[in-house]
Amino acid sequence: MGAQHLTQDEKARLYDNMLLRYQRLQEQVRLIKAKNFEVSLEDQKQINMIEETMRILYNDTQKLF
Repeated sequence: MGAQHLTQDEKARLYDNMLLRYQRLQEQVRLIKAKNFEVSLEDQKQINMIEETMRILYNDTQKLF
């Protein structure tokens, strides 16, 4: 990611952007789960993909600092 070459301001902006993306993904998961009492197999696959993206984003934020 090359975070070592970024200024603190650049890191902060990247972090804010990643946090916003993470929150949007959380909302997507919440909406899928709210759609039905029981989550379908297809919905669960989508949730799994979103949660994997969330894990990657979280790990990327840790690399910033």
